[in-house]
Amino acid sequence: MAAPEEHGSPTEAPQPAVEEEEIKTFKDLGVTDVLCEACDQLGWAKPTKIQIEAIPLALQATPGRLIDHLENTKGFNLRALKYLVMDEADRILNMDFETEVDKILKVIPRDRKTFLFSATMTKKVQKLQRAALKNPVKCAVSSKYQTVEKLQQYYLFIPSKFKDTYLVYILNELAGNSFMIFCSTCNNTQRTALLLRNLGFTAIPLHGQMSQSKRLGSLNKFKAKARSILLATDVASRGLDIPHVDVVVNFDIPTHSKDYIHRVGRTARAGRSGKSITFVTQYDVELFQRIEHLIGKKLPVFPTQDDEVMMLTERVTEAQRFARMELREHGEKKKRTREDAGDNDDTEGAIGVRNKVAGGKMKKRKGR
Repeated sequence: MAAPEEHGSPTEAPQPAVEEEEIKTFKDLGVTDVLCEACDQLGWAKPTKIQIEAIPLALQATPGRLIDHLENTKGFNLRALKYLVMDEADRILNMDFETEVDKILKVIPRDRKTFLFSATMTKKVQKLQRAALKNPVKCAVSSKYQTVEKLQQYYLFIPSKFKDTYLVYILNELAGNSFMIFCSTCNNTQRTALLLRNLGFTAIPLHGQMSQSKRLGSLNKFKAKARSILLATDVASRGLDIPHVDVVVNFDIPTHSKDYIHRVGRTARAGRSGKSITFVTQYDVELFQRIEHLIGKKLPVFPTQDDEVMMLTERVTEAQRFARMELREHGEKKKRTREDAGDNDDTEGAIGVRNKVAGGKMKKRKGR
């Protein structure tokens, strides 16, 4: 299941391979009492194979969308539910989803099996396990928070004003790899993506202020390797399985230490090797120390040549200026009309100022 978000529709997964002996009556299928009586009057004693196959056995949805269907979709109910699965349980049981989860729990059968999955256990999940579950069983791979052995973890202690310059240096040094770069806000994600595009990198953003279709478009382009750099907020830190991610960069350090584990978990998956680099500025020392304490290890410094980094300053400063211009133009355009179909975040010709930046891919194209 993807990171919790309030977009999209539930996904129904029909599973035709069902033994007829398991379902003997229409009531077993979750059909309402009125319809069961109608079936009896029609002489239908038990459902046919076609009727069984027409009813999905698995329903996957975000809490908000599920509530929407329960309240507004006629005939939709969960009275026949036998298994409740919460993926990323620590996030779903957070305050953001507490109201929705309470509503769902009130309308589903009490006689059911509940499964909670998460890479990080919180006090709220532990409290629920003790108080709300009957005869709970806990299965844990490890009792402490840790990252996989094949993940090489580094940090960079740098001045805050040179973060962009060091990011460009790392992308040049590790050229040929695919990157996931995590930022703390939607605005910074968009700005950094524009900055990197102005310098000729194939970067694409993914954040909560994008429409669902654009988010899926960004994700599909990155999965298809049409883009080598995905800049994202924590909306992409959970639930994504992209095998070819080589390097994770924590451009903005996570404020919650456990989010670090989810972020770096986007690489070095299923036995593969991977690399993570965390930027630490003069304002992030305490947060970084908490992360080291959580994972139980001291991270080494990623080797850099400071003189080579400073040589990039002029080009990066110019790209920053144009990125701010593009971001401002984009904001003004969005205010003028929110229904402009031609406003595509990822088209090469969407915004023309990038061709003015020295060294950018669009340099040779004539400006508009």
